[in-house]
Amino acid sequence: MFVLSNAWRALTRAKGRTALTALITLAVTFGTVAGLAVVQENTAAHTDEYNAQAANLAIRPSAAAWKKVSPTDSASTKQYMTWTSYTEYATVIQQAGVNLDFTVTETVPARTTGDLKAVEGESSLGSASDDKTGGQLLWRAFWTADAAKASDLGTFKLVDGKNLSYDNQSSDPDVTSALVSSAFAKANGLKVGDKFKVATAADANTTYELTVRGIYEYTAAADSDNPVVTARNRENAIFTNYQAYSKAGLDPSADDHSVSGWQVPDLNVVFNVTNAETYDKLVAELKKAKLPASGFTISSPALDAYTKSLEPLDAVTGNVKTGTIVLLAVGGVLLLALVLFGVWGPKRDDEIGMALVSGVSRGRLGWQFMLEVFFETLPFYVIGLIAGIFATKPLAGALIGTGHEVTVASGLIWNTVWGGLGAILVLAILAAVRLAFFRADKLFAADGDWGTVSETEIIESEASGQEAGKSQPAGQSNPAESTTSTTHDDAEAQA
Repeated sequence: MFVLSNAWRALTRAKGRTALTALITLAVTFGTVAGLAVVQENTAAHTDEYNAQAANLAIRPSAAAWKKVSPTDSASTKQYMTWTSYTEYATVIQQAGVNLDFTVTETVPARTTGDLKAVEGESSLGSASDDKTGGQLLWRAFWTADAAKASDLGTFKLVDGKNLSYDNQSSDPDVTSALVSSAFAKANGLKVGDKFKVATAADANTTYELTVRGIYEYTAAADSDNPVVTARNRENAIFTNYQAYSKAGLDPSADDHSVSGWQVPDLNVVFNVTNAETYDKLVAELKKAKLPASGFTISSPALDAYTKSLEPLDAVTGNVKTGTIVLLAVGGVLLLALVLFGVWGPKRDDEIGMALVSGVSRGRLGWQFMLEVFFETLPFYVIGLIAGIFATKPLAGALIGTGHEVTVASGLIWNTVWGGLGAILVLAILAAVRLAFFRADKLFAADGDWGTVSETEIIESEASGQEAGKSQPAGQSNPAESTTSTTHDDAEAQA
């Protein structure tokens, strides 16, 4: 109890230093927990989480090839990927012993017929005729629902009607149903169940009748590379299943080398890959076969999208990592300085000296100094740790966004617990070690507040002097009394 009360009184006498030590402990603990959680999530996002992503593999024209494609030049469609080209890649993938599902999207321009009109908007088609551009509409066919979800025109949702049927095994497939945009339906007075006709890009006289099965609206921006697609208002895109597209004669066979111009579809075959590791394996196999061919690139839209989602996390992590290092370094130095100043100050010499004279052992004083460190750091370390655990997720969410969730993992919590407790223990031991460096010659050398002699000690000193006087022979003066008398005489003379 004596040690506890003395430790508490020592802290209350130095309120400013105690408060500063507590505040730094709290800030360092909270900042370290939050910072390490962000760094840990960034590491996991680039390793384990990346490898667990459901990847895909696409072979598309390169950026240089797309620059050669013009929305007003049908001959530039020779840059497109064809079924013949895809056969090379599929063969290599099969030889690698990997069986993959795939999905297909095919797109061609289309013309309006009769009273049907395209939605006006920004367009790079200018005043070029339909014979030059193939038409202001887009006919896009999806092989599966997954292909529709991955459309580079942007994700969409139905606001009326039903979705397309993707039953590729049906003996009687739906070959007339189509989805149109809300803007296109409004411009042409179309509703679910209405029929309309479009003409093919290659021949204005070849028409095909479709039925509005559903009306959609976009929920995300477009991300298309093909200039033929981006030159048109995406609200003019008509979506059908592959069967309707094929029934209209828009999908040339792989061995039909006579097809050219706007008859060549923008073919997009995407292989569904299990994970990033399998994707990397297939890319390596294709490179051995000297693929992709000139003018094409291999990519994974899913992994690319995931990597792009890491950009805000990467940007924040760089600053957080630097900030955490600085916080630990500066905070650690300040805490060490405050603790050492608290036990090495001149007033503590007087306190130690008086305590030792009074019979207090060095070990007991060392324990008191350790308790002082525990009192001003440990409670605030616990508060900072708990605050960091619960506040990191919303704080990181505000900085990074909704792409990635930063939480404090249990492993990080335990590492912080043991690391923090170890650091506090080291500071406490350093404070206790102060007693080992206190020299005996300082016992009466201190001149601070702690070294003043108490009234009790003065009385005891005077009593000892009187006893010494009685023991002297009569008539012999006591040196103490003489000194006292002289002092009193001098005082009266000065008065």
